[in-house]
Amino acid sequence: MTRLKAALDPRSVAVIGASENPNKVGGRPVHYLDKFGFKGKIFPINPSRPEVQGHKCYKTLSDLPEAPDMVIVAVAGDNAIVAVEDCAAHGVKVAVVMASGFGEVDAVAGKAKERRMVEAAHKAGMRIVGPNSQGLANFGTGAIASFSTMFMDMDRAEGHVAMLSQSGALSTVPVGFLRQRGIGVRHTHATGNDADITVGELAVAVAEDPEVKLLLLYLESIPETKYLEELASVALARDLPIIALKSGRSEAGRQAAQSHTGALANEDRVVDAFFEQHGIWRAPDMRGLVEATELYLKGWKPKSRRLVAISNSGAVCVMTADAATNVGMPMAKLSAETDRKLKGILPSFATTTNPIDLTAALLSNSRLFGDILPVIAEDPAADAFLIGVPVAGPGYDVEAFARDAAAFGKQTGKPLVIAATQKSVADQFAAEGSSVFPTETEAVTALHQFLAHRELMARTKARHAQGSKARAPWVPAATTTM
Repeated sequence: MTRLKAALDPRSVAVIGASENPNKVGGRPVHYLDKFGFKGKIFPINPSRPEVQGHKCYKTLSDLPEAPDMVIVAVAGDNAIVAVEDCAAHGVKVAVVMASGFGEVDAVAGKAKERRMVEAAHKAGMRIVGPNSQGLANFGTGAIASFSTMFMDMDRAEGHVAMLSQSGALSTVPVGFLRQRGIGVRHTHATGNDADITVGELAVAVAEDPEVKLLLLYLESIPETKYLEELASVALARDLPIIALKSGRSEAGRQAAQSHTGALANEDRVVDAFFEQHGIWRAPDMRGLVEATELYLKGWKPKSRRLVAISNSGAVCVMTADAATNVGMPMAKLSAETDRKLKGILPSFATTTNPIDLTAALLSNSRLFGDILPVIAEDPAADAFLIGVPVAGPGYDVEAFARDAAAFGKQTGKPLVIAATQKSVADQFAAEGSSVFPTETEAVTALHQFLAHRELMARTKARHAQGSKARAPWVPAATTTM
């Protein structure tokens, strides 16, 4: 994490406008740095207080014992501009500017103020996050330079997901979704107006963190592609999946984006083509950004996407086949040998062709489930599996079903999802480490995204490898003519 190290792993943090109240913008970062175990030095700056949240408070930057790596600018309006210029003059490496009222509200005067800050910063070798930024949060290092309310009710949140966003709320809303599914995050950063450090440049630095296994992006604009192209290259080299939610598809959305972060939205077809070219999966909405997350974190390396569905409900089998067809996922054709073995295990009224309907026979023989899974695991046509248990209760050995499904998943090493609506049933499967969804449609949608994205990444990597082989050898410019 060499690039932008001061933004992601600072040795010291100062807060201009620090507050004793942890529910204020200037109080949250101090509180979070303590709460999440930041090991560096904390320097609150407030001329009216001798102490802030147990830390010695300083009147100005000039009073600090050393130049901090990072300064959080938690003062408003033109005071923020003065603070940034002061930071640049005192050798600060990065300033996180939380103040709003710049390019997002005034495309002329507001942008001019942003340029003034950036010019002052660059003259001194300093970088800026923001303005209009909710802040940065690296749970791996405890460097939480953010005022997000989301973190108030969180304990240690470290995981393997990184969320980067131009929007403050959209840097943390996905975190809430993931927490509901028991998934932790390692990074969540909001770059705001991207006046200097863009979300793409910051994402490149985050992608270099070896603990990051999945990178999520929320974009309202792509003002330049350089860093996103570099990000895609780093990610492909690391086999790191990137999912992006790019808003502003409609004219109304594009206008809203401009008033939100001052962003200029992009032609939607061009965005689609750009993501496709670089192996980035484009999510259609917030749910699509996060719902397949745990599948990416399983470490599966799928070879193809032929699906096998198993359920004790004929209706679930039919709806699974419909859902798979809708997303273009083929149902696997099981071998004659697999069919013969299944017929020897299942009652005559069960369906042995894919999808496999166990019927109500599962109620009278709870071992059916465990007996057929090893048989199906051996079929070479099966690339991924869905197990649907829509209804189960007294008489069903759900604990055994969940245990057998988990063992089956480990045996095959192939993607497996569970569709279970009943909480008691879902909880049993989840406790065994399986990925559980409320319905077969949601399970198929998430599975399709994961498999199709891995295929996209493989195609992109192969194309890049082929391109590098076909590229002509370099010839010095002096020896060529136009």
